[in-house]
Amino acid sequence: MTDKRFDNRTKSTFKKDIKFGTMVEKYFFDKWVSICNSRNDIVLSNVRDNGVGNDGEYVETGTNTAGADFMVDIDAVKDLPLEMKWVPTAGKFTLKVNDLKAYIKEDAAILFIYNSVNCGTNLKKPKDYNLENYIELIESKANQLKWGIMWPDTVDVFLQTNMDMGNIQKIPYMGGKPGIILKQQDFDLWFKQEQF
Repeated sequence: MTDKRFDNRTKSTFKKDIKFGTMVEKYFFDKWVSICNSRNDIVLSNVRDNGVGNDGEYVETGTNTAGADFMVDIDAVKDLPLEMKWVPTAGKFTLKVNDLKAYIKEDAAILFIYNSVNCGTNLKKPKDYNLENYIELIESKANQLKWGIMWPDTVDVFLQTNMDMGNIQKIPYMGGKPGIILKQQDFDLWFKQEQF
């Protein structure tokens, strides 16, 4: 039986995708920490890993991998679990319902770093998994990247609102798992957009 985490991928592809995705998220998270530390209106400290598998190595089935990637103190909020999401495709975010439930259970926020402009450049994961070239490509588009935090209480309201409105759908590119598509025109309803 295929592991449900694989989202219709082979185990080999899943392992490569997780390793590459983790390295990309680490790159973005470190850049975000630098951005916050350069600003006077954000106090960020006590930044650390949270959960398991933040090195990108494959974690066997049966280990709980749900929950936020990092833990931070930000402004007056101490020990905030923070899930990091890099969204390369402009125009929307897709969030799995079970992930949202895990973040709510952990009282976690979601840090979105995303491409805000559909300029025709493909910022999706490259087929050759070349991290250095991929980061160079991303940095060439830095002016169109943005970030925002969906705070824990908002994550809860977001899920409940979309459940009440019947916006849950099976997402083919996420293995048919139930999810919510948040369109770019609605981002401002759920978080403050900041320039990356």
